[in-house]
Amino acid sequence: MRRQLVWLVALLGAASPAFMAGQGSTGVSLISIVLEQRTGDADHRVVQTVDPTHVFASGDTVRFRLKPSVDGYLYVMDLNTSGKYEVLFPRAETGNDNRIEHGREYPIGWFEVSGPAGYEKLYFLVSPVALSLSQVQNHATNMPPQGTAPATMKPRCNDEVFKARGECVDSGAGPKALAPGEALPRDLTEAANGASRDLKFTNDGSGTTVTSGTPLGGPVVYEFLLAHK
Repeated sequence: MRRQLVWLVALLGAASPAFMAGQGSTGVSLISIVLEQRTGDADHRVVQTVDPTHVFASGDTVRFRLKPSVDGYLYVMDLNTSGKYEVLFPRAETGNDNRIEHGREYPIGWFEVSGPAGYEKLYFLVSPVALSLSQVQNHATNMPPQGTAPATMKPRCNDEVFKARGECVDSGAGPKALAPGEALPRDLTEAANGASRDLKFTNDGSGTTVTSGTPLGGPVVYEFLLAHK
């Protein structure tokens, strides 16, 4: 899985009562993200929460656990380093029922980390209405390579954190706001056209909460990068 993991979450349409309930003094809560790693063999599996900036090794197995503050439908699309797309969710291996409800938890994965060292990317799209799979899958899998493949950079461990707790983390990884003017995948540009990128990300050590400073009146976009050696 040579992927740079960018989470694109596009939340479309006006705010619902469930969405309004997620508002707080520090902003409007959209979704929380927890990154998990699975270790052990078939007889003894261990699942633990890891820092979103953790640098994984090739062969590690990871997944995401989402808890939305809105109702809708989730789509996960990968743009690999060759410039080709792959739909990761919904599909047979991860479940074809992709409706999500506020307050519930949704595990997405498992995925094995592989390929050259770099930052994996995934695009996540959440819509209040269902999209036909042909709108996502056919365009994604049948389209030719889109431009230049994502640049590959090798993650670097934070020396201070490594000395303090023996964990390799890279501040360049994790959920982040998309840079102004940064191009979106062609297949998602129409759905996320004019999307707000003015978001905040709060990491409490066990997960990240994504918030917006204003009520949701249209698409919202952010990214998640997963670092690995």
